[in-house]
Amino acid sequence: MRSYNIFIISLAFITVLQAGTTGKIKGKVVDGKTGEALSGANVLVAGTTMGASAGLDGFFIILNIPPGKYKLQTSYIGYKNSAIEIHVNVDLTTNQNFMMTEQAITASEVVVVAERVAVEMDRTNSVASMGAEQINDLPVQNLQDLIQLQAGVVLDRDGGLHIRGGRSNEVAYLVDGVPISNQFSSGGGSLIDLEVGNIQEVQVISGTFNAEYGQAQSGVINVI
Repeated sequence: MRSYNIFIISLAFITVLQAGTTGKIKGKVVDGKTGEALSGANVLVAGTTMGASAGLDGFFIILNIPPGKYKLQTSYIGYKNSAIEIHVNVDLTTNQNFMMTEQAITASEVVVVAERVAVEMDRTNSVASMGAEQINDLPVQNLQDLIQLQAGVVLDRDGGLHIRGGRSNEVAYLVDGVPISNQFSSGGGSLIDLEVGNIQEVQVISGTFNAEYGQAQSGVINVI
């Protein structure tokens, strides 16, 4: 029993020594306009790993802080960060409240780049597509020069385009969904001469195209 009492006294003495070397900080974090408690606000002693989060009532407490001067920082989503210098004394509690002001959240631009699928499972036709950037890099001046660069397209000596061996009058031409095929010429072709600088995208459909493209047997040239 005597040894047990000595052990209790020793623990009490050690606790007193520990309590005599640190202080603590407590306070409340609220909205500067409404006075509403900001639950979950972070309070951090700058330059250390010591800190706390405000409770439901906005109160926080940080224990076992060595004496000295510190910068106390607080942050909360949607509010401007706040900081203040305080002094912590041994065996004393430093009270520090924060009244935070709202601040708009700004974020940098997020760019998402999507990769084109190598195999499109829902495509039933053979089509070659060219966008404006790709067209501008090619040494062509008109639509005819652009189309004859595609696989399966041949330009005859009369200037007619043949797709996969079909006749030139079996090719349908569309601009923004409007048919512009020359129905009055046996050689077919387009009624309008288009400059490549006006083209946003062109599709050369060379097989198994849908029924929506009427009066086309060997191919469809769709210009946007």
